[in-house]
Amino acid sequence: MVPSSSSASSATPPTPLIAPLHPPVGIGQIGGIEPGPGLPGGVPGGFDYRHLLHQLIEKSWIVALCTLAGLFLALGYLSRAVPLYQSRVTLQVDIQDPNVVNVSGARAGSLSGPGGLAGLEALNTITQNLRNRALLARVVRAENLTADGGKALLGTAITASASTPAPAASASPNGSGPDFAGTAAPPTPLEDALAGALSGMVNPVIRRGTRLIDVFVTHRDPALAKRLADAIGTEYIRASIARRATFNQDALRFLIAQAEGLRVDLQKAEQRVAEFKEKNPNALYFGGSAASTGGGGGQGGASSGRSGLVESRLEKLSSDLTAAKAERARLESELAQVERAGGRIDALLNISFIANSAAVVQARRDLSNIQGQVAALAQRYKDKHPRMIAAKAALSQAEAGFAQIVLEQPALLRSAVDQARANETTLASSSREQEGAALDLSKTAIEYQELARQSDGIRQLYEKVLNQIKETDLAKGIQTDAVSVSERATQPGGPISPQPTKAVLAGVLGGLAIGLGLVFLLSAMDRTVKTVDQAESTFGLPVLAAVPEVGANDKKGKNKPSYGAAAGAISKGEVSNGSEPLANAPPHLVTALAPEGPVAESFRSLRAALSLLGPEAERRVFLFTSALPGEGKSFTCANYSLALAQQGYRVLLIDGDLRRPSQHKFFPGGDPQSTGGIVDYLVGLGAANGQHAPTLADLASPIAGAGGATNGELLVLTGGRRAPNPAELLGGRSFGELISDAAQQFDRVVIDSAPLLAVSDTLLMLPWVQTTCIVVRARKTPRNAITRALALLVSTTGNRTGGGTAAGLILNRLPRRRGVGYYYYYTDPHGYGDSYTGRGYEADKAASGREGTPPARTAATKSKGR
Repeated sequence: MVPSSSSASSATPPTPLIAPLHPPVGIGQIGGIEPGPGLPGGVPGGFDYRHLLHQLIEKSWIVALCTLAGLFLALGYLSRAVPLYQSRVTLQVDIQDPNVVNVSGARAGSLSGPGGLAGLEALNTITQNLRNRALLARVVRAENLTADGGKALLGTAITASASTPAPAASASPNGSGPDFAGTAAPPTPLEDALAGALSGMVNPVIRRGTRLIDVFVTHRDPALAKRLADAIGTEYIRASIARRATFNQDALRFLIAQAEGLRVDLQKAEQRVAEFKEKNPNALYFGGSAASTGGGGGQGGASSGRSGLVESRLEKLSSDLTAAKAERARLESELAQVERAGGRIDALLNISFIANSAAVVQARRDLSNIQGQVAALAQRYKDKHPRMIAAKAALSQAEAGFAQIVLEQPALLRSAVDQARANETTLASSSREQEGAALDLSKTAIEYQELARQSDGIRQLYEKVLNQIKETDLAKGIQTDAVSVSERATQPGGPISPQPTKAVLAGVLGGLAIGLGLVFLLSAMDRTVKTVDQAESTFGLPVLAAVPEVGANDKKGKNKPSYGAAAGAISKGEVSNGSEPLANAPPHLVTALAPEGPVAESFRSLRAALSLLGPEAERRVFLFTSALPGEGKSFTCANYSLALAQQGYRVLLIDGDLRRPSQHKFFPGGDPQSTGGIVDYLVGLGAANGQHAPTLADLASPIAGAGGATNGELLVLTGGRRAPNPAELLGGRSFGELISDAAQQFDRVVIDSAPLLAVSDTLLMLPWVQTTCIVVRARKTPRNAITRALALLVSTTGNRTGGGTAAGLILNRLPRRRGVGYYYYYTDPHGYGDSYTGRGYEADKAASGREGTPPARTAATKSKGR
């Protein structure tokens, strides 16, 4: 019975007997599996252009197949398509009518009146009418296309039931185009059916920036296409002229009826104006009769008569009243200043009314003259001189007179204030009287102006209708239209459809677009890992080695070895377990069969990468696992062990997958059920039977010649007997003792384990290993399975150090292609040269020394291991 993962992982694991390996510096932690932001092959948080390019290269056959399919479809269309010819007639739309009569709004050829068209809407209306079914029925009748039952038009004769009524022809919107219904006899059912077919052959197009309309007619017969194009232009003009004549007659009758009604209304309006003037005497100021109000004269008279005079007087009185109020307020303010000044001359002179008084100004001028004379005499005479005494006396008299004049001014100011108050009262009374008169006059004027306005409006409309009647009567006999033929149709010289170049190009581009779309769709649905860059950017772990797909040369050993007879024996299938040579060795041992091939080189790269992870003591026990079965972990373990042995190490390969062991298939040497294996070691069957417990020397099978020209050794400990309880065996202390014993006797210990997501056996081995490697099969393993396996490793071991954190990924079965993502191996594609300098693998290895030197072992060490 196999225990569950939860029960196995909940048990407390024993203490490891060897030094654990710390996670290498630079490897991303997997608690949540975040992609490495700085790794190549992708843009963090952006689009992976390398992956997309890889997908395009890998699935280029889909793009090529779709492109070829599009090309064949285009060729098939060209072979079956019927050639079509296109003829064109050009119509010109005249904006201004050539008539000499200025008919505003109702002339025959105008595009601006009620019966005409205007602007872009006019051109669009004409293009729609050119496909009018009634018009095309007239074309069918004019060209006599019903004589052969429509065979000339459609290529086959049709029959229309005589009892089937023809649909009503569509009228032009807003009367802006020809109304073809009613201009001729109704179309027969056959004519209507042919008109419907003809509408699909007509395509009117407006030339940008012009008043030209190109009418294209497409048909399989070039001569008939020309006839139909000319007929459509001609029939449209004929129908438009006929409709225009009918419109003029209807318009004339309508205008005469309108003029008679307006004449009666005008008489009534003038009568109302006359009656209003009789009832209101003030209305006489606005004109003598209703006729005087025509053309706006009545309203002008109203504004220039008595109404205007009253308004002018009212405006002048309002202005005078405002000025009087301001003058009165100013004088009252100065009077208040006089009251505060009392009899002080200096304070009174600061008041503007007193200072600007004529008497004060004259007295001040006289006083200034006398002061000037006294100053002049003072320069010539002394103070007691008679002339000086006389001058000073005159000065004193002048000063007293000036003071008397200043003291007389407050009385005059009071009189001015009273006069200003009286003037203000008078102006206010006059203003109120004038406002009443203006209000009475305005009421009368408003009513009169309304009546006059009605009379003027009716008069103007009546006069305009009379002019329309005269112009329409003159223009009714002129048969012109706004549309004319600018260019007649010509017979086409060649077909317009199909066009071979465009058809082929459209087929190729369409197939290419569909192919690219399929590639993008498949890429979006693909959840596997395809390249080294994608693996590193997705999982944040380095790819330790990219193992290419094993080719035919690798399986058959056509890449010639160059390191001795022992390797040559292995390449011939003579792999031995120490007892007898075996023939037909499995082709999966490519490291021995094709040592100079790209697969063997990838395992040497893996050997070098793992040797650089840490100190020698911390990189001796390796565990290889995968997320799902079928990833190639057993294949990787076998070839990696051979690569270590070829470097001179003494290696023990343990088949730890007790449920589906497979290493005995890679190294045949007897039935593992009879020779024993790891299960016998863990159970200790010999001790249970009274014999000594089996040791590694008893159970491990040496592989002859695995070390090549070196003194390396490879021993394989297969699965042995089938275990009824693999999880309990691997979770016990015996497995730890096995690893500890193996680490003391061997330079390297390689463990092949079960898939992580399938069973819990691998999780129980993690405390005893130093380095854990995840094998991922390219283009098969889902990314979410790898993510869960990595998260399971971390969650199982927690914060304990050891092999729980994966050291890296091994991308297995990578396609052998050149391009994006396939640059992780370097070798001669024919297998005749070597991977470095051409001097041979052994010579290059001895010269470079990049992969390290295995520790020296004495004979005693070897015998102890055995």
